[in-house]
Amino acid sequence: MRGRAGARLTLGLLVDWIDYDYQNAVFCGVADAAKDHDVNLLCFTGGVLDSPVRFGAQRNLIYDLAGPESADALLIMAGTLGNVIGAERVARFCERYRPLPMCSIAVRLEDIPSVLVDNVAGTRELIDHLIEVHQHRRIAFIRGPEVNNEAELRYRVYQDALADHGIPPDPDLVAMGDFNRPSGGDAVRQLLDERGVAIDAIVAANDYMAFGAMDALEARGLRVPQDIAVAGFDDTDEARFHAPPLTTVRQPLYEQGYQAAEMLLRLISGEEGRNRLVLHTELVARRSCGCYSVTSRATALPDAPANGAPDEDAFTTRRQTILQNLTRAARAPHGVNPGWEERLLEAFLSDLYGGNNGGFLEHIETRLHRVRETGGDMSSWQDVITALRWQGLPCLAHDQVRRARAEDLWQQAHMLIGTMAERAQAQSRLRAERWARTVSQTGEAMITAFDVISLVNAVAEQFPRLGIRSCYLALYEGRTRPAPESRLILAFDDARPAGSQPVGVTFPSQQLVPPEMLPADRRTTYVVEPLFFKEEQLGFVLFEMGPPEGAIYEALRDQVSAALKGSLLVQQVIDKDQERQRLLRDLEKRARELESAYQALQTNQEKLLLSEKMASLGRLTASIAHEMNTPLAAARTALLELDKLVKEYQASISDSEVTPDDHQEIAEEMLRTIRLARTSTTRAADFVRGIKTQTRDLTPTERQAFNAVPYIQEALLLLSYALRQGGCTAEFDPTDERVELHGSPARLAQVVTNLVTNAIDASVPKGGGPIVLRLSRTEDGAELRVTDSGTGIAGDIMPRIFEPMFTTKPFGQGTGLGLSIVRDIITRDFNGSVDVTSEPGLGTTFTVTFPDSRGT
Repeated sequence: MRGRAGARLTLGLLVDWIDYDYQNAVFCGVADAAKDHDVNLLCFTGGVLDSPVRFGAQRNLIYDLAGPESADALLIMAGTLGNVIGAERVARFCERYRPLPMCSIAVRLEDIPSVLVDNVAGTRELIDHLIEVHQHRRIAFIRGPEVNNEAELRYRVYQDALADHGIPPDPDLVAMGDFNRPSGGDAVRQLLDERGVAIDAIVAANDYMAFGAMDALEARGLRVPQDIAVAGFDDTDEARFHAPPLTTVRQPLYEQGYQAAEMLLRLISGEEGRNRLVLHTELVARRSCGCYSVTSRATALPDAPANGAPDEDAFTTRRQTILQNLTRAARAPHGVNPGWEERLLEAFLSDLYGGNNGGFLEHIETRLHRVRETGGDMSSWQDVITALRWQGLPCLAHDQVRRARAEDLWQQAHMLIGTMAERAQAQSRLRAERWARTVSQTGEAMITAFDVISLVNAVAEQFPRLGIRSCYLALYEGRTRPAPESRLILAFDDARPAGSQPVGVTFPSQQLVPPEMLPADRRTTYVVEPLFFKEEQLGFVLFEMGPPEGAIYEALRDQVSAALKGSLLVQQVIDKDQERQRLLRDLEKRARELESAYQALQTNQEKLLLSEKMASLGRLTASIAHEMNTPLAAARTALLELDKLVKEYQASISDSEVTPDDHQEIAEEMLRTIRLARTSTTRAADFVRGIKTQTRDLTPTERQAFNAVPYIQEALLLLSYALRQGGCTAEFDPTDERVELHGSPARLAQVVTNLVTNAIDASVPKGGGPIVLRLSRTEDGAELRVTDSGTGIAGDIMPRIFEPMFTTKPFGQGTGLGLSIVRDIITRDFNGSVDVTSEPGLGTTFTVTFPDSRGT
């Protein structure tokens, strides 16, 4: 398909931002459709229209650059864009883009084709589930913005469902929200603290408000779902991984984007088709409402065929029912071509009856690779195999041999899916760690660039490491914002030689980039971000889409804006006045501005802490597997032995030749076996407790008094495998059974983990050795010493060991953040200090000093 002047067709997507799961999922659907149809895509991230938060007025100006000079058609995420102004004003807003073809996502707009979701069926199923399955009658509801049609429709369905069940409406059970997480917490405060109402359950009009409600309930000591059940709407990625997992109504976010793009392309090509598409929604019951899994809603096992019916005929008879159940279980997976259910069933039957060994598993593996490539959810395939087994068992009722073969195939399929999902998660975690480090390094490089040229060079050096193939940055020319013309200051494309694309040229702003500079030999997807600092508009930047995580582009936008503002300030000072005193005064002003800009980047610091924490846990994966498998294997062996002894004991009961002494001997063997199982499971439980200490409370919390001894012991337990691998031993010798500190227990565990890991790394070149930890009380508080007999630290390196990103390890083996984070935690979370003494070749001692908790 061709667009303007015979060039490749370009679609534009208007979205508020893409750092939330909801918007990012829709954006990925649009991006994949553009890729499949070989068309370009421009994603304009301009914020919620007229929003007073997140610099809405500054962001909205980027929408003025969308139009016929840059795109051939537009997709409008009207549902989120109109959260403040409503659908009618969004429709008027879209009039500026006539006569471009347009398609609305999530909200029906007058005279504009739309892709919608069935809010009624999903919301009704959720309310019915809470009433009929869990017997809840005091159900509170957190509404979304009143101007949002979807939010209001979900609220009306809630009211109708209560009425149909004979439950009178109670205005005190309804609270307002704005689709953002904090408003969910505010709603709980209104319901419980201000109104004091009794409630069984809370239903939020979207997942983010449900998360906020769960946070607020937890802060009040209320358990979900034991005390109050919680449910949401959307089924964002976080819903699956929340603790507890969130019961919600799944709307096909990815499919909305994909179908909207396809509808718009059909409209452009003149094909006949529907101008309105309504996608289905469905309830996903998870732990937050009291259910344990989606499969807990399964109906009774289907009846087996009549005796004597051939199994192959039974599969043929039930074929359509089986295929329908497979489709329902898969939850409309993206990344899988239509007709996948037929091919999966044929592969299974071929292995079962045709002797085609391996074809079924190979088919699953091929499908999962495609799902992983498109960012799909592999876990849904566990439900697919469960559905296939559920529907297939009655067909095998009269053939035990093939039933056993089928059970083996299903079991292998579950194991394959689990293994591939685990591998995909590990790869995603490692990829996120690399991106976090690179984003941090990019920000550091840009914030230290004191002129535009240095900034451009920093961007060109760092972006390829993020998988961003090309980037274009332009500044507005003139006083109006957005200015009719802009000046290109960065044109980076890794497929072209450095310096081959001229910069400094001016061009119409609505073109976004001079047309001759855009890649013509490949299809592209660009994220168009506004550049501004506080209320000052600077320009815009185009990032060619690399990683599918939208948060990366938002973080880069913040960094580029802050660094660009700093660079422009310096350039302005140099250009305007050469006098020394004036330059100094202006530099002081710039320093203050830079400090403000730096505050905008502070949010990335906590992300780096989390990234380092997760990197540490990733390195301990082998330890977790080893430490858990050993006691569990021992417990399983003991249970098998106990089973044999019980059978022996049962057989001896009626044997007159077995004496009471023989019974006593068997009983003693059983007791020994039970003690072995108890010891092994206790060891596993202790190890799990150590893991919980390492993984809970990853975000800053209020400081508290706690006994440091068990937390250090649990951290060392988690490091036991790493110690053995390094040939090291750890000796922990507290002077008292209770040494009280004041701060965060999880942060202390992170400090111990980093210091002991460093000690192991220093000891490995010498073949390992002892690592000694001493925790003692002092007159002023407490002191922790970590001593190793490793290689020591050279004198020229010693002054730099606490610098962020400084490491002596080869590239890829260290982040350079470990000791920097240790110092930050000790000084910030404990008001303490950390010192180091070392002798090269003999070893190193880190001394951590904690102040008296009673004085803080």
